Amino acid sequence: MIRLDRTSAEPLHQQLYRQIRDELRSGIFSDSASRLPSSRALAADLGVARLTVNLAFSKLHAEGYLQTKAGSGTFVAAPLPETFLSARRSEAHPQTERRVHVSDRVRRLPDQRVGKEFDLGATMAGPGVALTPSIPAVDEFPIDVWERLRAQVLAKKGAHLLRYASNRGDADLRKAIAAYLCDFRGARCHPDQIVIVAGMQQAMVISAMALVNPGEAAWIEDPGFHQARRVFTFVGAKVVPKPIDHEGIVIARLQKESLPRIIYVTPSHQFPLGMTMSFERRTALLDLARTHDAFIFEDDFDSEFRFTGPPLPSLQGLDNFNRVIYAGTMSKILYPSLRLGYIVAPEPLVDSMVKIRSVMDQHSPPIDQATLARFITEGFFLSHIKRMRKLYSERRDCFIEQFHQLLGDRFTLQTHEAGLNFVAWLKREEDFPRIRRVTHEIGVRPVPLSTFCIHAKLKPAFLFGFAAWTPAQIRESLLKLALLLK
Repeated sequence: MIRLDRTSAEPLHQQLYRQIRDELRSGIFSDSASRLPSSRALAADLGVARLTVNLAFSKLHAEGYLQTKAGSGTFVAAPLPETFLSARRSEAHPQTERRVHVSDRVRRLPDQRVGKEFDLGATMAGPGVALTPSIPAVDEFPIDVWERLRAQVLAKKGAHLLRYASNRGDADLRKAIAAYLCDFRGARCHPDQIVIVAGMQQAMVISAMALVNPGEAAWIEDPGFHQARRVFTFVGAKVVPKPIDHEGIVIARLQKESLPRIIYVTPSHQFPLGMTMSFERRTALLDLARTHDAFIFEDDFDSEFRFTGPPLPSLQGLDNFNRVIYAGTMSKILYPSLRLGYIVAPEPLVDSMVKIRSVMDQHSPPIDQATLARFITEGFFLSHIKRMRKLYSERRDCFIEQFHQLLGDRFTLQTHEAGLNFVAWLKREEDFPRIRRVTHEIGVRPVPLSTFCIHAKLKPAFLFGFAAWTPAQIRESLLKLALLLK
């Protein structure tokens, strides 16, 4: 009882397949003795090409409705496929809303902005830009050089780069990073101490999982990088916020305060306040870690961008007792979506971190690792840093000048010698709600300093970025904000 509609948009072979399938589902054919007509006979009967019938039969074979017996023809399969027979729409039943049970570690996560952070980089409608902090100038990255090196490593290593790779990371890349850190960051390390990871956040997760048991204390800066709070909360650590003064993290221990198992710091350029940790505070921090068998996680996220004098040496380079885990990322230097970073681990911790890395996602993409190794060893990395430092310095100077001129009556701009952000303190605290509302409305998106605070009680302020935008774009955005605040 097949009826093919030649005016329908549905192909003839699909109509034929669907109608035979529905007949089989109806139960008219119930056992394998039911033989179907040959494709030739059915095509002639329906007045269609034999190919149309063969396409319909082929799909029914693939779904388990038909079977072919050599020399005998095509028969209904026995039994018919339960999966397809049960796919018919069932009778409607009222659905009971049930709350999804999630793990305690997810419920503990303190920040609800997951998935929304990097909507922050969007540009505004009209002239100007968002001035969001911590966004590098990715449009200045030398893509042509990178693609040429990528083609070269693929030509040289070929299919080797398409296979599974080392959990530790590409050997050439680890060697190149170790040489760079020793020469330019004052680190003391060798390639076997380096584990290649997917950025700073994974470096923190691996380090926390290697060292911290649930309930043990993790000291973090307050205000500080909100991802650090997320990570240590996620692994079940007892997060202890430590205040910041002009020398960096305050390490004096309060009465009944838990001793740390790990201490998270940004000594080269504190985020978000911007100061550099003093030598005295660094040595005191190292002594505390050694005395109490703790480890220091040194986040060196943008130390290359220091605009007065050379970059300061790392905390890891001062460590004589294997207490510092040093971590860096290519997100600010090259581009964020590369998702490559590294850990310099104390030798006794390397194997533990590699084990955790292998459980997470085996390794970072070998092609990107090999390309980055060439980018570093052939000198493009250092030349790119030098060029970007000059570019950012010019944009920084422009931002300072324009900000003082246009918004100096409302803010006090805090300028440090390093980093890609500024803290702008409100002169009148009562202005905060209006400024926040106006910036949201016009698409200028500085981040309230309170976003990065746990217990810290600071005056109202906003964190502005400047690195990703031209002087003209910076001026347009600041001017737009200033006009609407008059």
